[in-house]
Amino acid sequence: MISSKGLLKHVIVLLLTFMLTLSLVQCAASGAGDDADPGGDGGVQTASFPIGAFFVRGQKPIADEGDAKDFRRDPQQARQDYAREFGDLAAEGFNVAAMSVDPIAYGDHYQEVIAAMLDEAQKHQLRLILPLGHVQGLLAEKREELSDSDLYQAASQDFFELFRGSPAVLGYTVFDEPVPQGEPGPESQTVIPEQLGRARAFVERQHPGAYALSSWADVNNMAALQAGMRSRVLYMDVYPLAEDKAIGDFSDAWPRGSAEDGSFAGGADQPTYFEYLDTSREEVPDVPQWVIVQAFEPIPPEHPHYWRMPQPAELRLEVMAALAQGAKGIFYFLYQSESWVHGLRDADYQPTPLLQEAARINAKVQAMGQTLLEIHRDDSLRPEASEGEAFAYVDDSGGRYAFVLNTNVIAEKNIALTLAHAWRGVSTAVDVASGESYTLESGGLRVPVQPGDARLLKLN
Repeated sequence: MISSKGLLKHVIVLLLTFMLTLSLVQCAASGAGDDADPGGDGGVQTASFPIGAFFVRGQKPIADEGDAKDFRRDPQQARQDYAREFGDLAAEGFNVAAMSVDPIAYGDHYQEVIAAMLDEAQKHQLRLILPLGHVQGLLAEKREELSDSDLYQAASQDFFELFRGSPAVLGYTVFDEPVPQGEPGPESQTVIPEQLGRARAFVERQHPGAYALSSWADVNNMAALQAGMRSRVLYMDVYPLAEDKAIGDFSDAWPRGSAEDGSFAGGADQPTYFEYLDTSREEVPDVPQWVIVQAFEPIPPEHPHYWRMPQPAELRLEVMAALAQGAKGIFYFLYQSESWVHGLRDADYQPTPLLQEAARINAKVQAMGQTLLEIHRDDSLRPEASEGEAFAYVDDSGGRYAFVLNTNVIAEKNIALTLAHAWRGVSTAVDVASGESYTLESGGLRVPVQPGDARLLKLN
């Protein structure tokens, strides 16, 4: 016998499926193909540089007491909570929130609660990335044939109709950390890459301008996944700081662990964090990267030999290294603490020193943001650095830039740069974020860089 709650959900899904089917008819009339190219050159189509946080409390109130009624069922209270939380995110320099949303948890007033969420996001100029969990479940079935009706039915269960078209929505996650079929990995995470492409095309047809995202966690699989999905951005997570690593040790992109404890790498060798960023760019060239950095630690004993909380300077280096390598978006995992993990806010929703550092980092990224979106890396002009790393960038108007990175998280470094011969006419360098100016002598200059920090220099 179907319960009243189950009957309500069934009726809602049928109505939303009908609405989506009407959209399918309209889409078919426009002639859009399943495998339509996302278009353009993959450029980031956001008004500002994306600075995001994974916000798992999307369906829970601020005061989480853990009981069965602990969900946002009251629209007025939900609006107050979203206003506070989104206001906090905006004040801390975030402009994107990757949400965890379960409309069924909102009860009978789910439409009003979701409307409040979208409205408050717009008020605070915050864009949302929303999960399509039922679409991921469908893709995990690894069907050789996947019809539009299959995708519509799955999307309707994720209440896609309530989200699509909203200007507050930046995109949707269709699969988290997939593994291409035929490669080793959990069965529930394996997927046919071409079906990721079908899901991507479906989302982009139904919500023009929105991103269909799939966060990728293994650089060895990125080329195969992208060949099937043809994503507009490379949305990738990389978490290098393990419990058994010293402060500032970025020698492994992921914790090695051991074969016995079931940890992520199973004891295998890993590239360094910096090599991982560079290799991902080589594996999926000409596709902008949105890099998800580690800002969390699990609560023991869930993950032996797994991650530890970054020190503030380590978080700074995670972000600045990604930017120096060419990232076009930065996301922090995780914003708040839950029963299984510590994040940038503690269990009482109070800010931590790491959140204060993230806010300082975000302010600097905002100051560089428009330039970061416009510049392109050019390794043929790469300068020499006395220590740390340095990269060369150009923009479409002929502007020239040097990105200088201090990979030491303990000490400030006075880094000497020697420019490539092609740039020997440069006389000054101006820090894009701070406006500080430096004079070049004999084709080079020295710049002080704080621990784990970087300078983006405009060369004139």
